[in-house]
Amino acid sequence: MNTIRPAPVLVDDLIPIILESNDHWWPRDFQRLALVSPAWVYPVRKRLYAHPSLRTYRACHLLARTFAENPELVSYVQRLELRPTADEERALDEREMRSLRCILELKGLRSLTLGGDLAVAAHRFLSVMHDTRAVTELHIDGCLPIQRRAGLLAPVIPSLEWDDAIAFRFPNLRRLTLRNILLTIVPSTIDRPAGLTHLTLDNVGVDVGFLPDICQGSWETLRELRVIRGNAVDIEDGVRSMLEMCENIETLYCEGHELLYHMSVFDDEEPLACPKLRKLCLSGFDVNSETLQAIAQACPELEELAMLGRLVRVSSDQWTSFLSSGRLKCLRRLFSPSGTNVPPFTFWSSGEREQLLKVCGAQGVAIADLTSKASSPVDW
Repeated sequence: MNTIRPAPVLVDDLIPIILESNDHWWPRDFQRLALVSPAWVYPVRKRLYAHPSLRTYRACHLLARTFAENPELVSYVQRLELRPTADEERALDEREMRSLRCILELKGLRSLTLGGDLAVAAHRFLSVMHDTRAVTELHIDGCLPIQRRAGLLAPVIPSLEWDDAIAFRFPNLRRLTLRNILLTIVPSTIDRPAGLTHLTLDNVGVDVGFLPDICQGSWETLRELRVIRGNAVDIEDGVRSMLEMCENIETLYCEGHELLYHMSVFDDEEPLACPKLRKLCLSGFDVNSETLQAIAQACPELEELAMLGRLVRVSSDQWTSFLSSGRLKCLRRLFSPSGTNVPPFTFWSSGEREQLLKVCGAQGVAIADLTSKASSPVDW
């Protein structure tokens, strides 16, 4: 006698767990999953519309139309990434601008990224937003200069003007990331909202203004500063000013870009004081044994130190001597090159490496493996 067993049934409570088990779902995957059964529709929609990423004005129009026809979907949006770029031969039409305005007026956004055309005078588009109190993360990414457009004779430079009007629109901002833009900072005569904790400047040029004024009101709350690929003047003057004004910074990541034999912010006649600094990474700077002494004096509570690049002129013996001195009593992890820029750059011998490892072990300092992405200081 043949017994027919019922087909296995997936318990609906498992659907959210299945969706959360993978962070690499594609939109077409969500589309197919939503067709499995009605029980899949809500959790799939919630994830599909949580982080829209739009690269064209047509995509902006379609999303705005979807929200107009299905207003209940708006509540699912938490993060928004807008990087549309118009064709070189034409200007934007009224429909595209209306769709863009509709999207920027969404309520409840926690994170916003503007790129492409929207990174050109980005403050214009930030001013369009209505409900900005929920925004805790703001990213402006200019990438490359926008090419010539209809009626324009030259490429347009991505830019941002940061003034009181913009600062007060984001009273709960915690993370500000600016990439590949020209920055104008307008000083404030009144205290701006406090609370900014993370500031990242990647290939940012300060056209007008004093860099610390961008976080005026948050000088005491700023905990992490990252300056990447800036020019020599911006890195030296800007970072030094930030460290002087923001005394509670705990993490500093400073990366030079083709700054041949340019000294770090710690190599100055006037010493810095960074009593709260716990993590420090200097990459692409001319670092010598005197730099280590200056860091030890400025950052007595340092727990993690990274010296990266092929311009580090600290020999294995100098590293050994510095670590043996115990000047950084709180140091627990070290990132260092596997050689010294004599010049030229010369790798350490196995004996020199073993001696350094021995001293680090005695001091309770772990030497991180730079080949491991998990331990990279970039991910601090």
